Amino acid sequence: GMELNVLKTLDGYDGYLGIGNGGFTNGVQVIVDDAIYERLTGKDTYSEFLPTLNEGADREIFDTFIEAFCDRTPGTTFLSYEESDQQLKESFAQIQMLAWGLILFVGLIGILNIINTVYTNIHTRVTEIGMQRAIGMSAGSLYKTFLWEGAYYGIIASVIGSVLGYVCTIFIEAATTDTIQLVAIPVMPILEATLLAVGACLLATAIPLRKISKMNIVDSIETVE
Repeated sequence: GMELNVLKTLDGYDGYLGIGNGGFTNGVQVIVDDAIYERLTGKDTYSEFLPTLNEGADREIFDTFIEAFCDRTPGTTFLSYEESDQQLKESFAQIQMLAWGLILFVGLIGILNIINTVYTNIHTRVTEIGMQRAIGMSAGSLYKTFLWEGAYYGIIASVIGSVLGYVCTIFIEAATTDTIQLVAIPVMPILEATLLAVGACLLATAIPLRKISKMNIVDSIETVE
């Protein structure tokens, strides 16, 4: 073996030089001059360069030099971390766009299902509404009754959706950490989804109810459901 004088340690600089010491189980990385490198390895060539540009350096000139250097040296490849970071950002933006598209699509289907359920519920109870009006229920009481019913539909749907959404969040987090554990409850997204669901239910209740409340009482009672 060869004894070396340690001039400085770089604790906490994992990744600063190559891959740092991450992944090394039986050794460490050392920085030496050319002569000691050749004595240690028996090689006088380099397998990897990590050039770092100073602020304000001309990137085009540097890229031209690197391309020419790679052309002169067979088997040499060049990887730009800056370009890799840019590609990762673009890929992340595309994935984010696809994710939002999927979320909006699923959300739209859910909203349409809620509206369809509430809307159908009102239209299948035209006779009931006519009878309630016939025994003296005012338009205000009619709206109040069915709007509260629509709100209950929205609240129940929100509770079920929030629980299932939280469970999905736990599994998604587990997929990234390989550990199943409780995560912070996404309060704001749950509140936003609840308001949207309740609003959709109220809207789906008010529109057909307004039309039915203007029908003749006799006609509404005689309507075949």
